Amino acid sequence: MYKGKILISNYTLVNDLEFNKAVVLIVKDDNEGTIGFILNKRSNYLLSELNSGSKELNIPIYKGGPVMIDTIHFIHKKTKLFQQSTKITNEIFWGNEFEKAVELIRDKKIDAKEIKFFVGYSGWDENQLENEIEEKSWLITSTFTKKEIFGFEKLLWKNNLEKFGEYYKLWSNSPENPNYN
Repeated sequence: MYKGKILISNYTLVNDLEFNKAVVLIVKDDNEGTIGFILNKRSNYLLSELNSGSKELNIPIYKGGPVMIDTIHFIHKKTKLFQQSTKITNEIFWGNEFEKAVELIRDKKIDAKEIKFFVGYSGWDENQLENEIEEKSWLITSTFTKKEIFGFEKLLWKNNLEKFGEYYKLWSNSPENPNYN
C-alpha cells in the first residue's frame, strides 16, 4: 500500500527528535509492518569510516531511522549489478550486499549519485503507520524525482510540504525548533 511512496512529517511531529522535518522513503509494507529510510538527515558517518578498505570513499551515510542503528542499508538505481535487490519502484531498489556496493563504487561501476547509504531504519508495526497517518502525523506523496531521493536536498522537506498547499506553507518556513522562536 505505501511501498515506493514518500512520507513527509507533518508539523505534529515538531517535538519528535527523529522525525521532525523528515522525509521517509517506504521500502517495505506488508502485514508484518512497514520499513522506510529517512532521506534528508545525514549522520556523522562517511562510508570510508565504516569500511577500512575504502578510505577514499567520502560518501555520506544518512540516518535511516531509530531502529537497529547498528545496521547499514542502501538504496540504488543499478539492479543489474546486484544479485539481491528488492524493487521499490521501477527505478529504485533496496540492496543488502554492502561489500559488493563498496566494490562497485571503488571500481567506478556505480556512481555515488546512484546509491544512498543509511544507518538504521524507520519501522512501524502492523497498522501503526496507518494510525499515525489518520492522526495526521504524516502526509503521503508518490510524486518525487530520483534527484530528490539520491541527492542531499537541504530543502527536501520544505519543498515537499509546500506541495500540499497554502496551509502548510507557514510550517514549511518554520525554524528547526519553533519552541525557540
